[in-house]
Amino acid sequence: MVAAFDPTDAQAFDVVAATVVFRVVRGELCIGLPFAAGAVGGERARVLPTSAPDATSADGGLADAARNAATRAVPAREIVRIASAGVRATPRMSSGGGTGGGGTGGGKASLVVVSWAIARPVVAGPASTQTLEADEVFVPLSSLPQFDETTRLVLACAFDAFLDATLADALTRRLLPRHILFHKTDGFTHRSPFETAFASAREPVSEPDMPIFVGLLPDPFPLSSLRELYERLLGAPLDRGNFRRQFHEIIALGPIKALPIFERGVPHRAGQLFTFDKPSWAKFAGGA
Repeated sequence: MVAAFDPTDAQAFDVVAATVVFRVVRGELCIGLPFAAGAVGGERARVLPTSAPDATSADGGLADAARNAATRAVPAREIVRIASAGVRATPRMSSGGGTGGGGTGGGKASLVVVSWAIARPVVAGPASTQTLEADEVFVPLSSLPQFDETTRLVLACAFDAFLDATLADALTRRLLPRHILFHKTDGFTHRSPFETAFASAREPVSEPDMPIFVGLLPDPFPLSSLRELYERLLGAPLDRGNFRRQFHEIIALGPIKALPIFERGVPHRAGQLFTFDKPSWAKFAGGA
């Protein structure tokens, strides 16, 4: 993509990368929203993880910035998957002002290149540094605080792309009812010309992406955790009997394997545990 600007307008806006990190923390689907730097007291504001791209890096500027932004919410070693979501233009800010979308003030508008990422889950267990950090940074999707318009715009862009990817993978298409699969999001409603250019420049994918749940759930996982994850994403309950039947049909086709072990230390009837079988995935996804 080639873009030309009038030299007098070259500083008319800032470019910033924002990466929204999704993570399951003890059964809750959460978003990584660290507190604003230097904020103190009970009114600390949550902000989007952002990073400025390196303009001197011909190929990796935006990609590196997206990864750097994600590491403000979670260590790089915990990131399982990262993908682009779109581009959003934010309003001009008053001099010295700021927004949750990563702008830098000075009366400029910002062009926000949005990505979403998945981080390894934090399961229930003894307190640890990791779980304490997760409690500090990650906010349940069900109890997000109030945000300014810029932050809402970026979060919506990331979540819509994340949900689009979830509904598109071959395993989800086998598990969920038809009326849910035709669920429409705003993910492709307000895409800008920048996104169209970015998409056309991408190289073809040589193999199908892993299902979303592979990065969000622990391995192995119980069936109930997978169903509850979809319910939180979709904001609606799923019929347990139908979900279980579809799930066991998928087991027969190979990409999920039943293990001869069960949950331990749970307050309910222990469920059987399952694992994702990567070698069988490409064949399953190609025929779904």
